Amino acid sequence: MEPFDATAFARELLEVADAGGQPLADVLAEAGERLPFNQHTGVEVRSVEPGHAQTVLREDPPLDNHIGTVHAIAELAPAELAGATAVGSRLGPLYAAGYLPLVRDLRVRYRKPARGELVATATFGTDEAAAIQAAVDAGERAVCDVDVDVSDAEGTVAEVTLGFVFKQLA
Repeated sequence: MEPFDATAFARELLEVADAGGQPLADVLAEAGERLPFNQHTGVEVRSVEPGHAQTVLREDPPLDNHIGTVHAIAELAPAELAGATAVGSRLGPLYAAGYLPLVRDLRVRYRKPARGELVATATFGTDEAAAIQAAVDAGERAVCDVDVDVSDAEGTVAEVTLGFVFKQLA
């Protein structure tokens, strides 16, 4: 397997969006699913709108733990993709400048064992996006937190907060 080129990936995202062929939200959804780990777990983007993303991790026995519920770490795959996609959906100009959000920390509160298909929902507001853009414009470290709810058919199984830092890769 060839190494994943994150810089080329960031440029490709904006080239496609800037060309007008696809809205940035669609480009982000497609791109997120192409990341090697996301392909491995099978996590998919269900919907993207500015500041909002929902992802799904289908039921898959190899992702279960020793007691037959979804492995605690597998629960984080849809959360990370939802959070990054929600953030990216508001910050297209940063992608054009070669910036990508990278997880700097992660906090999780497991509420109950997860079973079956998982859905992660993340929201990222306009004020948060403006603060990130202002930090980048000022040459400061740009960081933000995004809250993500992970649910199964019975309700919330995990509450996740992803801390992102924006790194210029290009």
